[in-house]
Amino acid sequence: MRVFAPLAFLLLFFAAPAFADEGHPTPFDDNYDAMSVVDEALAEANRDEKRVLLVLGANWCHDSRGLAHHFQDESLASMLETHYVLRFVDVGWRDQNHAILNRFGVAAVYSTPTVFIIDPTDETLLNRVDRNEWGAAASAKIEDIQAYFERYAVQQSAPLETVDNSLFYQSLLIEIDLFEEEEAARLGAAYLDIGRWRAMRRDDRPEDYRDRQREADGWRRALPRQVSDLRAAARSYVVTELQARAGDAPISADTIADLDDADLDFSLEFVRHDSEIW
Repeated sequence: MRVFAPLAFLLLFFAAPAFADEGHPTPFDDNYDAMSVVDEALAEANRDEKRVLLVLGANWCHDSRGLAHHFQDESLASMLETHYVLRFVDVGWRDQNHAILNRFGVAAVYSTPTVFIIDPTDETLLNRVDRNEWGAAASAKIEDIQAYFERYAVQQSAPLETVDNSLFYQSLLIEIDLFEEEEAARLGAAYLDIGRWRAMRRDDRPEDYRDRQREADGWRRALPRQVSDLRAAARSYVVTELQARAGDAPISADTIADLDDADLDFSLEFVRHDSEIW
């Protein structure tokens, strides 16, 4: 018996995700032209004064199905029904329904599931900054999920913090947004190529198919971290500069104006992904 114990352990280990998914919903339907579904959701949300909740994922994804399973919790389901029009959008292997991403100003998803919370009156993506936080949704706590969606259900435009009033700071954020948009567009093109290669017979795929797949996977994990670090660096620099100018006094409109008028020698370090083909 001792000889076979390691093998039995490995079988149980690798089978665990399948057992964990048993009974979880499979709400993603291979509809890769789902724009009409989004249009209907927006119209319904406008009529009923709700927000649109799009879950971008796939049935192959443990965390996509895990989030759908969490949504069956009685209290969470009731809250979502009250405040949201919920739709599931199948993005395949992150290579499908890109037109929906582009509609809301997103070039590529970094992980599945990705969640879009949308104001239907002007199609504003309300959770743009933290839309990518659901890559481990299956293991998320119900109370944390509930708190997240409750916050966006009632959130109006947040009051600007002091640093947000700086035009210099806003210019840095625009630079970061443009960098992310350009890099994510390249990543989206990589997804399309990999999806096309995946659909081929194995013998017809490029010889470096697996290497390209690993490259894209590493890229999609690295890019959101880099963007987050850039935003943190921009904020830290501006806050430090404002505090230095204010001294012991509170930061005021004059402090911000002084910062914005200064000739600051600061630039962010944008590192673009180095790829031979994308």
